[in-house]
Amino acid sequence: MDTESYFVRPFTDRDYEASSRIDAMVNPEFTFTAKEQRHWEEQFSTPGRIEEKWVVQERATGAIVAEGSMSQSPFSFHPRKFWTHVVVDPAHRGRGIGRALAALLESEAASHQAICLWTNIRWDDPRSLEFVRRMGFVEKRRLWMSTLDLSRTDLPAATDGTVRLESEGIRFTTLAAEGPERPEVRQRLFDLLSETARDVPRMGDFTPITFEQFVREFDAPSFLPEGGFLAAVGETYVAMSNFEKHLSEKDCFRVGFTGTRAAYRGRGIASELKRRAFEYARGKGARYLRTVNDSLNLPMWAINEKQGFRRTIEWIDFERQLRPDEDPSGTPTPA
Repeated sequence: MDTESYFVRPFTDRDYEASSRIDAMVNPEFTFTAKEQRHWEEQFSTPGRIEEKWVVQERATGAIVAEGSMSQSPFSFHPRKFWTHVVVDPAHRGRGIGRALAALLESEAASHQAICLWTNIRWDDPRSLEFVRRMGFVEKRRLWMSTLDLSRTDLPAATDGTVRLESEGIRFTTLAAEGPERPEVRQRLFDLLSETARDVPRMGDFTPITFEQFVREFDAPSFLPEGGFLAAVGETYVAMSNFEKHLSEKDCFRVGFTGTRAAYRGRGIASELKRRAFEYARGKGARYLRTVNDSLNLPMWAINEKQGFRRTIEWIDFERQLRPDEDPSGTPTPA
């Protein structure tokens, strides 16, 4: 990197807008506003959890042209395993900026005695794919973003399972109807999430988030209580599927988390929740729904594909073992 033209500095609060802009250049189909990014980081910020970010600034214009970050995942926390990301404005690629940020991340990882680094790259970005592979990252899994065009006339007709499921004791409701401000509702929803989230495929081992982290979601800019669809037995929530506002794409909703307690799977409850969610979206004039599936979560992908979702982009998750002589817990392997 030409240090007469660019310099690296720590990320500050005023950099969120530039970060959001660069991310949108690299992933235009999967954008988040600066307000969303700030809330996400604040939601999962806890004492002792490492979250470090830097930007590259162009000296002549003062513009932010790249960002690098290293953080511990709140969902698969390990003190010596880190997610790393390097994002460069396409207009400034090929100038050594990515290499400079990667070297900085390498140094920071060493200072924290990291044993493992993770990153993800778009499948249609051959330059970045070649770069991370040269650095020793190995592909582990893929993530698919899928889109449902609600204006299509050939979408499969969804079967209304209300009568059958209600006869089996299932009650359907929404978070808005239950009252998202009620402490008992928040606790029941947290209990459901805590059980079902552990089955979601992920890099690393599952770590439950705290109740305090969970309730911060109710203040998220994208939070949509009427888009939270729930199935209950009595007062116990047994399944959920929720929508989020897509703040940068007004005719679109993002499909958030869908999960069913193990004892209630295989009965079509998740499909019925999604059917209700789709009807809600149509009623609000939405044209698109977007969701992300892990390639290892084939049951959920099967539901989405059956309902008309089609893959649009794909990310590859990579892992780099920095200390192969240590076991996954971070303990040195005996000689």
